[in-house]
Amino acid sequence: MFDAAAGKDAALKPTCEAWNLTPQQVERYFTAAREYPDGTRDAYYWVPCSIKGRLRTQGQDWEFEINGASTATWTSGDTVRKWGCDAKVCESLVLMMPDGNDP
Repeated sequence: MFDAAAGKDAALKPTCEAWNLTPQQVERYFTAAREYPDGTRDAYYWVPCSIKGRLRTQGQDWEFEINGASTATWTSGDTVRKWGCDAKVCESLVLMMPDGNDP
């Protein structure tokens, strides 16, 4: 999905629209990703590309959104969990990996 309102660079639109993940790739992403506390997201970039879906874990249903810059969220009601992946396995799953963009 390309976020046209936030994506000021229309040149990214074809890349975003071509990016997709199979259910197995989504599972690999979340297996390699780590959950992080608020504030850690500054170590990652953001792009106007995302993949959304649903998952079930530990008896709970979640809506997920993976951003092309290797971050993700799980949402269930008012609960939001944040994820990021800097593992080598995620290089082939996302559009942009973190590069130490620490504040």
